[in-house]
Amino acid sequence: GFDTKAMRSIIRLRKKDQAERQEEETILDLYKAALGMV
Repeated sequence: GFDTKAMRSIIRLRKKDQAERQEEETILDLYKAALGMV
C-alpha cells in the first residue's frame, strides 16, 4: 500500500498555498545548508 506518513505530508502540503509552501521550503533549505546536509 501507500506510505501513510508520506500521504499525510502531501495532504498537509496541499492545504497550504504556494507562497506558504515556498517559504517553508526556503527555510528548510537554509537549515539543511547550515547543518551541512546538502
